[in-house]
Amino acid sequence: MRNFKFLALAAIAITLFASCMGENYAAPQGSESPYGNNALTESNVLTVAQLKEKFASAFATNKAFKEITEDIQVKGVVTSSDKEGNIYQEVVLQDATGAISVLVAQSNTYGYLPLGAEVLVSLKGLCVGNYKFQPQIGALGSGSLGKINKFVWNEHFKILSNNNKVEPKVFDGSWNLDADAGKLGVIKNVSLKSGYDFNAKVNVTTYANANGGAGSVSWSLNEQDSKTLVMYNSNFAKFASLPVPVGKKVNITGIFQRYNNLWEIIIRSIDDVEEVKAPLDPLAGLKGTGKGTAADPMDVTRALALINSGNAGTTEWYVKGKISTLAANGFNAKYHNYTYSISQDGTTNNELEVFRGKYLNGADFTSADQLALGKTVVVAGKLKNYNGTLEFNAGSKLISIN
Repeated sequence: MRNFKFLALAAIAITLFASCMGENYAAPQGSESPYGNNALTESNVLTVAQLKEKFASAFATNKAFKEITEDIQVKGVVTSSDKEGNIYQEVVLQDATGAISVLVAQSNTYGYLPLGAEVLVSLKGLCVGNYKFQPQIGALGSGSLGKINKFVWNEHFKILSNNNKVEPKVFDGSWNLDADAGKLGVIKNVSLKSGYDFNAKVNVTTYANANGGAGSVSWSLNEQDSKTLVMYNSNFAKFASLPVPVGKKVNITGIFQRYNNLWEIIIRSIDDVEEVKAPLDPLAGLKGTGKGTAADPMDVTRALALINSGNAGTTEWYVKGKISTLAANGFNAKYHNYTYSISQDGTTNNELEVFRGKYLNGADFTSADQLALGKTVVVAGKLKNYNGTLEFNAGSKLISIN
């Protein structure tokens, strides 16, 4: 495994440049930013997908690159951050069609290009290419795609707006290595398996090997083939020495970069690894009995308490009670449903209304005499508070009548 792409001088102390501009600097929208080229105007703007199509050979051929001589532009929203050191001298831009990395020979770009900044890039004089098929914008290097000098970069970009939201796309079987490389994504309900520093040839239990020098750690997932997807962390990341929640279910958000046919998740900060909390029991501590299942219906007391707790959600709950009220004109011959109420003891105290409920197992009601006061019933449906009325929502069904 090769050295991490974002390394080299990541341990250098924060420069005066960064301290002067302050954390997460962003010029107010509509004003001129002290960073970039405010004289740029939008002209001949390509989407990321159009850019990839136009220079397909440079993106699809390993180690290829192409200098851009046309006056064309691309724009996108910043989804990366080098604040925590896991991304180094790279800015990732994403639009509705895809994502692309911009290689900039400058640290602490998060200070003036924070997450959510929309950036216009003038491409004339820059180069496009790839690293292991990850699409990139850079400069002419020594026979390869290099990083853009910070002074040159300053003439090629303009901040258009700030605080734009890019929602991470859920990583699933539909992702395409060509079209989706570099996008902000999230893989849900997975667990981290093992970490390995290929340079030091050691297993680690932390995010990276903080004492391993220039290098990186690949973390495999229990649910994914490690030849297909890994979480990839720099040894210079500020969170390198923190322990990984091995075996616990997590959601991992990050830049899904391509390395040949492998997906590498590059997290921006430790907050990108979110532990999946076990769902709370909505019935915990409520009065009454029963689990609200077909095998163990809850009583009306518990059903009313559940609605009042606000935790009934969209679950189909099973409730057992006695018919206490048959609403006037409760039987609807047109729509074949019935509105009635049930209670714990068959009285009109603390009733739960069944609004436009269906007959046994969802069949139509055909007559008003199919229900009678005092009958014990089990009803299944969604519970809600409708303007102060605690009820089964329309469409519930009778399970049994005794």
